[in-house]
Amino acid sequence: MSGNVKLSVLMVEDNTDHIELCREHLSDDEFDFFVAHNGTECMAAVRARPYDVILLDYMLPDTTGMDLLPRIREFQVKALILFVSANDDVDLSYAAIRAGASDYVIKGYGYFRTLRQRILDAMEG
Repeated sequence: MSGNVKLSVLMVEDNTDHIELCREHLSDDEFDFFVAHNGTECMAAVRARPYDVILLDYMLPDTTGMDLLPRIREFQVKALILFVSANDDVDLSYAAIRAGASDYVIKGYGYFRTLRQRILDAMEG
């Protein structure tokens, strides 16, 4: 990324430690970082403005990322949606992609260090 163009990133995540770790790795001049802590906040956010990237957690307090995916796509047709889960399940990853996710990211050790590059790579691809 160059110049003053920033990617707007909505993180849909209920774990505050996870949010802060992601914010630390995405909080430079390339990203405007927004947070929704549950499905209700997510839907309000996606109705309110467009996002370039949505980091969508699988398990949320009031719903699942799988339930949210088609609803998000109604309002965010062009957004890159990275489905994020601690669940390393091949069937779930295929289901997420079929439901409209751009990529499936496993929350594993060191994932925060590579998140920025995964987003930029996905935006180019």
